[in-house]
Amino acid sequence: MKHLWSLAVAFCFPLALMAQTDTVRILRTSEAPERTEVREQRFATEDTPELQKTPDSLVRVEVTTIHYFTDTLTSIAYTPDSVAKQREEVIKTDSTDRRWHYIEAHVGLGYGSLGYQLRGAENHVNGSFSALLQLQYAYFFHPNFGVGAGLWFTNYTSMAHIGGDYVWTQYANGNPLVDSDTEQNYYHTASVRRWRERETIHNLGIPISLQFQYKEDDWKGRIFMAVGVAPSFSVSKKYRVLEGEITHSAYYPAWDLTLNNMHEFGTKDYRNEPQSKGTLSVRPQVAIFADFGGLLPLTPQIDLFLGAYFNVVANNANSSERRDIGWRDTRFDFMDEYAGAYATTNASASHPFEVGVKVGVHWHYIKPDKHEIVDYFDYFTRQDTTVETLPRHDTIITERVDTLTRAHIAKAAEEVEKFNKIYFDFDSHQLSEESKNYLASIVGVLNKVPDAKIAIDGHASEEGQRRHNEKLAYNRAKAVAKFLVSQGIDKERVIVIGHGSLIPNEENINHELPLDRRAEVKVVQKQSEIQ
Repeated sequence: MKHLWSLAVAFCFPLALMAQTDTVRILRTSEAPERTEVREQRFATEDTPELQKTPDSLVRVEVTTIHYFTDTLTSIAYTPDSVAKQREEVIKTDSTDRRWHYIEAHVGLGYGSLGYQLRGAENHVNGSFSALLQLQYAYFFHPNFGVGAGLWFTNYTSMAHIGGDYVWTQYANGNPLVDSDTEQNYYHTASVRRWRERETIHNLGIPISLQFQYKEDDWKGRIFMAVGVAPSFSVSKKYRVLEGEITHSAYYPAWDLTLNNMHEFGTKDYRNEPQSKGTLSVRPQVAIFADFGGLLPLTPQIDLFLGAYFNVVANNANSSERRDIGWRDTRFDFMDEYAGAYATTNASASHPFEVGVKVGVHWHYIKPDKHEIVDYFDYFTRQDTTVETLPRHDTIITERVDTLTRAHIAKAAEEVEKFNKIYFDFDSHQLSEESKNYLASIVGVLNKVPDAKIAIDGHASEEGQRRHNEKLAYNRAKAVAKFLVSQGIDKERVIVIGHGSLIPNEENINHELPLDRRAEVKVVQKQSEIQ
């Protein structure tokens, strides 16, 4: 009966496989077996005749079990379909893109001057404190290059110093000198001392610039430069005498007489005179400027600018009607109609300039994320399922080997001991490739004796301290055990022992230390055989 069921299964199973299609799934459920038959066979191998004399020879057990199964045939029909849908997609803006729009605000502090000189040994001009306020718009059409335009408000201040003696002769200006009594031929001398005045121009300009910014990938900030021109005009142009004293005297050659301390001739403090303050005559200017510095990011949109600036007026800003120092009229009043040292013939051409440091912020416009409605098709599959059950029963025949003899274990141990010593480098428990090849070659032998224990003894040479050598020896044995387990040996069969440097290698007749750095693999039948 058993053989008939086996023939039926062998014939029907391929037919069942041929009948299946891609849309059929078979689910099998098992019930309790109807009948189990066990047949034992005790035997001995030809190469070990001694096994025939021992009671614990190999036993082969053949088990025949009949099971009932229920096969469920599931037929599935798939129908593809789709539905048109819409979804909103967000296109993120790249915040590292340094193009588009900028608003730049700067404040500058430094040194400025009206940029002119006074001729004369005792005459000179110094610069003074200068400030700059700047607001502009910039558009970067490239990550590195852009153009900008805006407004700035700045000041140029100079301190003029005048000194010396100024003498008018009879034919000064081509005409003879005549005093109030129509007396001719005299010399009028004006001695100027401690004359100091401040001259300041406040300009409103329109800077137009070419800008450049650059950043390396590993930099946190960027380099920033700008060059350009700024048409400007003065909204305030004042001078004021801070200190000034002039002594007038007259010499009449005909009488050999010098007049001092009279109504017309004497010392006068000009700080409170009408000429001590007034307006400078300045024409519109065109300045050339340059900025250089760095940009440090504060937020994705705001950068801090730190740098330096310089600007200079290209054209001559002085449009004054020039007069000689000591100009006089019929009233013998020195410097009548005085309009500042800027308006004297001693003054050179004026090119106001300033240089200083700048701080500011650059606000970068970042485009908002785009929201787009996208049309798409959602594809899916319709599924129809048909279920059919087919009860049947099968016969399962299994075979196993239950026991092994002690003699068979001894033979396996003998084969393993041919190459059971694994050697290590000094103070190391790492397996070499050669050692792994040796161990891999005995895995097949160990698999033939699945019930036998495997003892791995770790050893160390005499160098080093006792505790260190005990730990090193144990780690060497553990490394061998770990490799055998990775090759399929059951870890419950493996016993790891570390002996330190107590047991020398019996094969080391020349007492070579490298031969004592080892691990030995042994096959044993029971626990009492382990050293």
